[in-house]
Amino acid sequence: MTRIVFKSSLFSLFAWLLGLCGGLWQSSEAVLLTEGQIKDKVVAHVQEKVAQVVDPADAKNIRVSIVRVPAAPFDFPAAKTPQEIKVSLTSRLGEVYSPRGIVQVSLQDGSGHQREIGVPVQIGIQKPVWVVKNVVNANEPLRASDFSLQSKEVSNCYNYAVGAERNLNQYLARVNLRPGDILDARKIVIPPDVTYNSPVRIFLSNGDGMTVTVPGIALANGKIGETIRVRQAVFQRKDYSAKIVDKNKVLVEM
Repeated sequence: MTRIVFKSSLFSLFAWLLGLCGGLWQSSEAVLLTEGQIKDKVVAHVQEKVAQVVDPADAKNIRVSIVRVPAAPFDFPAAKTPQEIKVSLTSRLGEVYSPRGIVQVSLQDGSGHQREIGVPVQIGIQKPVWVVKNVVNANEPLRASDFSLQSKEVSNCYNYAVGAERNLNQYLARVNLRPGDILDARKIVIPPDVTYNSPVRIFLSNGDGMTVTVPGIALANGKIGETIRVRQAVFQRKDYSAKIVDKNKVLVEM
């Protein structure tokens, strides 16, 4: 009888120890959020934000590179599934295009256990742009025959790279353009309607419907609607402040 009780006691002790070990083993389990899971969320966030600041036609060509996620993987003992972990992402990538940025990632489980990290990202975009084929000197008009439309990586010059959305025939070269260069919007200008030292027709109006037209010379560049100084070329060399009303035409209200 004593042996039976003893065996029963040993069995109970063994069961208790087994249950304790099992409980400890279960409590040591933690949900791990891996680097790959975080990368997927960061990439989706970046693509969504960058698509807001680029042309719609270029949104499908956004590429996101992440070197690594700092301190990953992350363990959350209170969570039973990855879905219980709240992931919040913020960045300034939706304000203006930049080839680099930081995505702030906040991770939190139901117990309040929280981790915050900054994930560095690189953004690449490829799009069709005008590439210089022949030398174009400063102040020369652009001709389509001097350029070819090519698909190029424009990550570092996206905001200035000129694509098919612009009609080249409307522009002058601001500086010398060399073969192989991507056409940069900062290097071209729309020709003025009136050019410095060029002939203009001056309409002199007295405000009562009487208008006299005389030849003159422009003393500055300007576009329609702007006011520039002009000089009457005959009778008396008199300067006027004149409003540009058309190509090489200005109005002076007396």
